[in-house]
Amino acid sequence: MDLTPSLAVVEARRRQGEALLQNRRLVLCSSSWPLLVSQVCVLQHGPKLLGACTTEEEGLSLVLRHRPELLICQDRLDEGNGINLIRRCKAEQPNLRTLLIVREAQRFAWKQVLHLGIDAACSGKQLGRGVVLKALENLEHGGCFIDPALRSDDSLTQPQLTGREQQVLEGLQHYESSKQQARRLGLQLSTVKGYQRQLYSKLGAHCSTQAVLIGLQNGLLQAD
Repeated sequence: MDLTPSLAVVEARRRQGEALLQNRRLVLCSSSWPLLVSQVCVLQHGPKLLGACTTEEEGLSLVLRHRPELLICQDRLDEGNGINLIRRCKAEQPNLRTLLIVREAQRFAWKQVLHLGIDAACSGKQLGRGVVLKALENLEHGGCFIDPALRSDDSLTQPQLTGREQQVLEGLQHYESSKQQARRLGLQLSTVKGYQRQLYSKLGAHCSTQAVLIGLQNGLLQAD
């Protein structure tokens, strides 16, 4: 396959990624030494790269030592795994933002995303196709991102939302408060809060971030 026509697009994505990561404090953890080296080289001019490693324990040590803003890691590491690394790091630094690169999508358990603090997850097979850039854009605005390629449609039952519940969910994705939603929809504040309670119940969510994440997983929302 001749990728020459795509080089300009790849370069544009690289520059956008650098801009999003500009001066961000970052730690990388990957089992792939060539990938780790290539990412270190690519990220030299964007974020403040505080450390790079290949194992869970090294990753935890780097996070505890440097207190980065963002941790990017693979699910499978030379020793340990990225999902457990994220869980341990979040316990020590709850405000840490995390991006998980998933090597085996078919073995990725969605419930772990909801409960272990994974803010964004991308399929390793989609790298270079703009998916990491989309994840970074969502993280930049305080949101979450799940690569559609990771979604196992046969394991998900899409909740059935009413029109109003869908509008409320879309408002949550854009960080609208209950008062803002009430003004936009022309409803009483109590009515909007009632729709939110119904929405959370249908999705099995406990907060707006979790509701949006489940909405993205189930195809109820499109990633911005």
